[in-house]
Amino acid sequence: MIKFGVFLILVSIGYWRGRRNEKAHLTLLDSEESRLRRVLIFATRYPAQVTEPMDPVLVTGSAVVGSDHFRLLLASLRKVVGGNYRAYENLLERARRQAVVRMKQAARDQGASMIFNVRYATSRISNSRAGEATQVEMVAYGTAFVPANGSVAQSRVQHVIGVSPPRTEPFDMMKHRVLRPWLIGWFVLVAYCFAEMFSGGWLDRQWRYVDGAPWVIFGLLSAALCGVLLRQAWRTGKGRREAVIVWVLSAPALAFAMYFSALRLNALSDYGRTPAVYVLQEDLSLKPEAPDLPMLYFEDHEVFWRAQETGKSVELTVACGWLGFCQYDVGPLREEYREHYRSH
Repeated sequence: MIKFGVFLILVSIGYWRGRRNEKAHLTLLDSEESRLRRVLIFATRYPAQVTEPMDPVLVTGSAVVGSDHFRLLLASLRKVVGGNYRAYENLLERARRQAVVRMKQAARDQGASMIFNVRYATSRISNSRAGEATQVEMVAYGTAFVPANGSVAQSRVQHVIGVSPPRTEPFDMMKHRVLRPWLIGWFVLVAYCFAEMFSGGWLDRQWRYVDGAPWVIFGLLSAALCGVLLRQAWRTGKGRREAVIVWVLSAPALAFAMYFSALRLNALSDYGRTPAVYVLQEDLSLKPEAPDLPMLYFEDHEVFWRAQETGKSVELTVACGWLGFCQYDVGPLREEYREHYRSH
């Protein structure tokens, strides 16, 4: 009984509050409609014959009205017994009147006293399945006619003739003072990297790092250098999106170019390099006969070295230049790799 009593109290409060808000809204609508009674609305498309020129102008008015939970309860009960949804009919009527009032206000502001070809559009903007109270949006629109005084430019509807959107020319990177040399440099870097990778030995020697390349250093340096160029391109105010794309493409290309150019510079700084003899050990490492040279490991070709006899001598050219790392020429080993893999 207590729960039922609480339910009745809540229903009564919902009915009283919803009824109170509805009466206040209807009172406000009556007062606004009385002030706008001189603005007439018609469903016909065109007005009667007029003696003076008129300018048409579109006027609209919209309103959103929501139902309370008490009417939502009544609507759910109406589904059981059937019949018209009087609560929703009143809701739509209030929304229509409010939309018409706002449409008349828009016409009055334009100096019109009649609105023709009046139409209404209704849409529900709530989700009843989720338990939300019903909310309805009503749009009223029509054509108001105002006196056409003066020229077209002086008309109240403010017609603008011959207006076209500004024409924008497509952006050309090859005309940009920063992106043009940057893009040309990118092509040069890519061509150099491909020449190093697929030279086949015609670029002097095919150098490789003994202890692995310092990719972290190359990556940071390339990102920093490309970032400086990106900043210069950003300051121009044009082609910012293209500059970011070129930066993304240039950073890895510059890192690979640093990889190969560091090998070349380090080899040039070691003037006294001579072929050194290495001996294959049991752990598949190559030990130099000279004590000042580094050990060599070839994990990527482990199958080849396992097939060789321990103690085999290999002659390789090793360079340790001023840049602080050692490198070896992989060219002589590639021929042996190819012959081994072809025979097996």
